[in-house]
Amino acid sequence: MLNVSQQREQAKAQRSDSDHVVFSQVEKSYDGSTQVVKSLSLSVKRGEFLTLLGPSGSGKTTTLMMLAGFEAPTAGTISIDDVNLTTTPPHKRGIGMVFQNYALFPHMSIADNVAFPLAARKTPRHEIGKRVTRALEMVKMQNFASRRPAQLSGGQQQRIALARALVFEPTLVLMDEPLGALDKQLREHMQTEIKHLHEMLGVTVVYVTHDQDEALAMSDRVAIFNNGVIEQIGPPTEIYESPETEFVSRFVGDNNLLDGVVEACYASQSGDYRARITHGSCQFEALTAKPLTLGAPVRLVLRPERVSIASQDAGLENQVNSQIVESTYFGDHVRLTCRIPGGNEITVKVANTLSLGSLRSGQTLPIGWRSADSRALLSAGG
Repeated sequence: MLNVSQQREQAKAQRSDSDHVVFSQVEKSYDGSTQVVKSLSLSVKRGEFLTLLGPSGSGKTTTLMMLAGFEAPTAGTISIDDVNLTTTPPHKRGIGMVFQNYALFPHMSIADNVAFPLAARKTPRHEIGKRVTRALEMVKMQNFASRRPAQLSGGQQQRIALARALVFEPTLVLMDEPLGALDKQLREHMQTEIKHLHEMLGVTVVYVTHDQDEALAMSDRVAIFNNGVIEQIGPPTEIYESPETEFVSRFVGDNNLLDGVVEACYASQSGDYRARITHGSCQFEALTAKPLTLGAPVRLVLRPERVSIASQDAGLENQVNSQIVESTYFGDHVRLTCRIPGGNEITVKVANTLSLGSLRSGQTLPIGWRSADSRALLSAGG
């Protein structure tokens, strides 16, 4: 039997660049006029962990339910392994499902709950026992086989739900807010467990959540849903570091947003574009995804943790004197609200170190940031 490291290497080798799931121009409307999902074209690679992230009503759960077969698209097609399954019922799609509410049968033992998908597929009885044991071992619940769901904690029930989704060895597993009912510490622990299972088994996972930290921590790629469309899709680092729209910059992580006007735009030696922006009496430089027209209204996007106290950090292209409005202690960091010339406020997240000293409201503080750490996005209508 392969050890964990060997299983993970084997799973990696099984992954490929081939498309496992393909949405082609998929639309969904419940009333015939309002589209919950609009012209969705999306490919999920084999062995990928893709998270659908967005606020309530953005279309992410509806997309997952259409892939599972519980909802029918109004238009378009959904294919799995190049087979059009748009009208195929859920039980014939061979997909594992994990829900937020666990959906365990209360009158059955844990072993019988996990065995249920195998019995439904008429798996031979002698094979069922071996597979159930193996699935329970994967989620470290082999000693709970004879218990009932009510005798388990929420985290333990979620492990059983995972085992049941994996026991028939599906190549595609869908998870709808599976950790939403757990407390913070247990949720973070289960994130790690699920990610390790994914790495070990090499299954394709499509995961729905509204928790941005969860999406960034677990995913190979994240698709940001807003009002029925994908605003941006990419690796977590790309989503966080290089938001393409104001919605993405607001929804994923904390951001400072400063309105300004383009004074100049040029291509740098590294091949990216940089814009010089006037904001009140200040001028700042930021990255931009494409050339911007002079005079165009833009919004500068800047993460709080990328702002430094200028006197402690050399090489900052953007520097400005500010006044501390508020200082809040968070243990590992201090969060400052600083007012810059013109009255706008910038949030600064500073690591808590012994050299930080005492920061008080009303104190003048030079702050700054590198051009590469901020982005200029076109304002609406710009």
